[in-house]
Amino acid sequence: MESKMMRGLRTPVAILMALALVMGLVAAPAFAASPDKEKVKYLGKGKVEVEFWQDVDYRNPKVKVKDTSGKTYKAAIYDRDDDELKFRIRDYKAGKTYKFTIQGVRAEYTSKFGSVSGKVKIKKANKGAVITAERAKEIALKDAGLTESQVYRLRAHKDYDDGRAYYDVSFKTKKKEYDYEISMKGKILERDIDWNDDWYDDEWDD
Repeated sequence: MESKMMRGLRTPVAILMALALVMGLVAAPAFAASPDKEKVKYLGKGKVEVEFWQDVDYRNPKVKVKDTSGKTYKAAIYDRDDDELKFRIRDYKAGKTYKFTIQGVRAEYTSKFGSVSGKVKIKKANKGAVITAERAKEIALKDAGLTESQVYRLRAHKDYDDGRAYYDVSFKTKKKEYDYEISMKGKILERDIDWNDDWYDDEWDD
């Protein structure tokens, strides 16, 4: 028969075992996982932007770059934040595909720092004549059926998408706002026309 002393000890021991189990679960490290890439974008002049699906942490991050033949290239990180990182490839050659590995990165709330790999293609520059920013404005205004005197905040600047250069042209009228992507050869790639929220807000306030 079990003694009274043993029966008295049984409950405290069970409690201690339960506490140890809970503490063990709490102390267990979070799972390790490399962050997932959302997008890899070539920005021009050897610059590459890598966007992540989730927030990330860094520890002494570095980038290694090779082309498809295995030749290595120097690369340096020049900007980073919670969900993206930008680096520049040195002495790159247009027309090549580059493999990169970012080391010292992890998905937020995970335990180990690992690496993320990906590819980026640097296309060759377009040959032939290209239009100016002023000409891109003219093309967008003509498509919208407007003149420069009928709009305000008319702007045009060069941008890049996956290594492709284009002009981003934007302007507003009293009721609408326009945004165009125009190729360096003068072709309209995209147009986005929406209501001018600023004007409608003012009308509503009145």
